[in-house]
Amino acid sequence: MKTMFPTVRASLAAVLVLTVGMTAPSAGQAPGQNGGFDARDSLFAALGTATLECLGTVGPSLYTTAGGFLARTFRTCTTGNERALQRIDSILGVQLSREGAQDGLAEYFVTKWDAFRQSFPKRFEGQCPTWTLEHVIDAPTRESVDRVVRTGRIGVQYERYRVSSNACRGRGCAVKAALACAQGFGSQFVVDADLDRERIEIDPAWWLLDIEFENNRDNPFLAPGYCHGMSFYGNPPGALYGALERAGEKCFIWDYQAGKHRCDARLVPIECSPGWLCMSYCLWVPLIHPVPHR
Repeated sequence: MKTMFPTVRASLAAVLVLTVGMTAPSAGQAPGQNGGFDARDSLFAALGTATLECLGTVGPSLYTTAGGFLARTFRTCTTGNERALQRIDSILGVQLSREGAQDGLAEYFVTKWDAFRQSFPKRFEGQCPTWTLEHVIDAPTRESVDRVVRTGRIGVQYERYRVSSNACRGRGCAVKAALACAQGFGSQFVVDADLDRERIEIDPAWWLLDIEFENNRDNPFLAPGYCHGMSFYGNPPGALYGALERAGEKCFIWDYQAGKHRCDARLVPIECSPGWLCMSYCLWVPLIHPVPHR
C-alpha cells in the first residue's frame, strides 16, 4: 500500500518541521476497566514511541506549538530509522485531516504540550536520558491475538527500555529524569518504571503499530473473532485513530444510541492532505467491505 505521494509529503514537511529558534490504567486491562482518560492520548503515546525509535530519547525541546499545532523541531532521525520519522509525520499530520479537525486534535495536542513545557522541572532541562530497547512482549502473533480474543483484553505490545544519563547520580536518577521528560506524551505512554534496574515500560496499542504483513493470510489481526478494542480504550467514544497499515481490520466502535460497544466497524484510510493517506479511522462500514490487499 502506498502511504503517501513524495511531493505531498515534502510540501507538508515544510509545515510540520520547525527548527528550534524559529518564530512561528494500562491498555492491557480488560474492556470496561480502562476509562478515566482522554483516548486521544493513544496518539500521544504512539508519538512518544515513534520519537524513541527516531531519536532514542524524549523531551520538551523536540516539539513546538508555535504554529498553532504540534510540530517537530528535528529534521532527521539520529538512529537512522526513517520509517519512524514517517510515522511521526503521520501522527502530526492527522491534526490537519478533516477527522482531526472534527476531533479537535490540534487544540488538544497544543494544550497538552504547552502544559508539559510550562511544568517541566528546570533541574532536568538539557538532561533527558537515552532510552535503549531491551525487550518486546506480546508482539502480535496468532497466539497472542488468540489470547486476547479468549480473555477479552485490549491488545498492546509491551516494550521495555533501559534508560541512562551521564548527568545522573544516585539510585533511580535516570528513571526519574526519563519520566519527567516523557510526561509530554500523555498518561498512557509509560506504564511501569523500575528505579533499581533503570527500566521503563511502554505499551503501544496494537492498532497503532505500523507492522506490515506479507499478505492477509499472515495477518493475525484478521483472525476470526478478533476486533481491535478501540472503543474500550479511555472514555467514550474511545480511540478512533490507527496506523495506516491497520486499514481494513475490524475495530470496536461505541454506539451512542444503543449505549454499547459494537464490533462491526473497520479501520479506513484517511487523508492528512489531498493525496496523502496518513492514518486510518474506525468507522462503520458494511462488513462485506473488502480488506485491502498489500
